[in-house]
Amino acid sequence: MGAIAGGATFDSLNPYNAYTLASLSIFMQIYPALIQYSADLEPQPDLAESWSTSEDGKTWTFKLRSDAVWTDGKPIKASDAAFTINTAVKFKSGVAAGVSPFVLGVHDATATDATTLVVTLDYPQPALLANILNLAILPEHVWGPLAGGDGAKLKTLTNDPSKETVVVAGPFTVQKYDPKGTTLFVPVNTYYGQKPLIKGFGLQLFTSPDAAIQALKAGQVDVIYPVPASAAASLKSDAKLEVQGLTKMPLMFAVNDSPTHVTHPELRDVKVREALNIAIDRQQIADAVYQGYAVPGGSFVYPEYAPTFMSAPLSVPSRAVTQANAILDGLGYKKGGDGIRVANGHPMTYTVLLWSAASADQQRLFGVIKQNLADIGVALVSKMTDNAMGLFVGENLKYQDYDAWFCSFGMNPDPDSALVMFSSGMADAGVSPTGARNAAFDKLFAQETQEMDPSARKALIDKAIAVLQSDHVEHALVYWQVIVAWDKRWQNVPDIASVFVTPTYLTKAAYVRLAVQQ
Repeated sequence: MGAIAGGATFDSLNPYNAYTLASLSIFMQIYPALIQYSADLEPQPDLAESWSTSEDGKTWTFKLRSDAVWTDGKPIKASDAAFTINTAVKFKSGVAAGVSPFVLGVHDATATDATTLVVTLDYPQPALLANILNLAILPEHVWGPLAGGDGAKLKTLTNDPSKETVVVAGPFTVQKYDPKGTTLFVPVNTYYGQKPLIKGFGLQLFTSPDAAIQALKAGQVDVIYPVPASAAASLKSDAKLEVQGLTKMPLMFAVNDSPTHVTHPELRDVKVREALNIAIDRQQIADAVYQGYAVPGGSFVYPEYAPTFMSAPLSVPSRAVTQANAILDGLGYKKGGDGIRVANGHPMTYTVLLWSAASADQQRLFGVIKQNLADIGVALVSKMTDNAMGLFVGENLKYQDYDAWFCSFGMNPDPDSALVMFSSGMADAGVSPTGARNAAFDKLFAQETQEMDPSARKALIDKAIAVLQSDHVEHALVYWQVIVAWDKRWQNVPDIASVFVTPTYLTKAAYVRLAVQQ
């Protein structure tokens, strides 16, 4: 059994409580999905062996495998998939807000027999397969009794084998759950797909990157990520280890401009957000923080992940301190004796959430931006949290306990999975990274989700992203590579880098291919 060490881990093994890419990837290991995607972005069978669409594009029929079973021996039926989809639709504004993007445009689902699933859409939807692949199919006989009323009981299941019987049907199941220590996974011998080559794996949380590096060198773990860029060179000198920067993720400085954010209402002013945006030195971040493992970025959507729909990367904002100061001067936000500006009667001192388990790179990133914004009279302070998203997602809807945080988006083969996060619906549900609401963006987003012509849809997507750019609701910083280091005995490790980074849709195939030389 191999151990994989990370500086950030999944936030829950319950799909209705989880919001991180890490959790999404784990769900792909323990639950069925209707389909998967190949590395060349082609849909592939998973639980569904085949699928077809009606002439009007509003009805999809999936033919499911007849030999798939849950780990308690009960057959996986189309009714399980229908239950999962209908539950996500029913509670999309409540407990299922986190999985609601996976059923975008879905009206309902019906099992016409044990292996036939019919999904009805409100409108033809070009991104249905790319969205629904992320939806973990759940056993109705386990989750159904929890779905009554407002669905609140759906959040009570833990998938912790020490507390309850875990019923899953992926290539792996949970043997031990410890989100702040080591969680162990072992193969499922009744899994319907390709069987894993390894005897299991463990995911171990390290809050100190130095401790993770020492554990790797001592052979206590086999893979670590993310490796701080400053440590990559020394690890490369170890003949037993392989070190690579894998994939590229858009990194964003997400500024809270929700209407419910009452402590610093000036952040809802587009001119203030513009001043913050152009005061940031993206090249300094790429060089000083990521040391060759990042390039300055202009958009939260990275074109490489959805080439059919995306244009070339948008231009990167140049640092313009003089212009940023002029904007804030024009708004009447004068500097106090300490050099910090005052807005609405209070200092422009903003709280940035940092994950307690974040890598050293994030600490340095905060330092660079703090220094950049000091040049325009804006101060930053950090606030450590075990789960940044947990402070404002779902029913909490706080949005007032922070001013900004760092986040990245995993991309599916279709950009809808990222675009939807900036819709007013996601802000209302409490799962938007910024709480932003923009009617112009909402209109364009609604149009592109229904546009079946690829070229016309691509034009709408470009316009939607341009709206977000002009509104300065997302401060894209860099496209960064996750640095992964592993013992050379392990084979196909680069694939599993996608476990905690993009593209998450390849993780099931990656894990079953993981092998080790004895």
